[in-house]
Amino acid sequence: MALGVAMACSPQRGTIGAVLSRSPTGRIVIQEAPADLAAARAGLAPGDELLLVDGRDARAMDDPELRRALQGEPGTVVHLTAQRGEAVVRASVRLTPARHRRKIP
Repeated sequence: MALGVAMACSPQRGTIGAVLSRSPTGRIVIQEAPADLAAARAGLAPGDELLLVDGRDARAMDDPELRRALQGEPGTVVHLTAQRGEAVVRASVRLTPARHRRKIP
């Protein structure tokens, strides 16, 4: 199930600039992290598994709660912990204004 974090907010909302998905086992994985958006600039990459959002277990959050935790006022910093293979990646992501994807008819 795609969470669509990068495209599910209004222009006044900030976003981490990544598209996430949740596996049937509850793992949350970054599917897309465009180079010009916040998540990639903070060092996150596709394939990273999101573990913590501001110290809270991301896997224990339902989808609406996770969206709220990853969105907010542009400029707000969200602290993320992810796993990349055997490495733990910690990133401070400054939320940037959401940009909307073009809808494909």
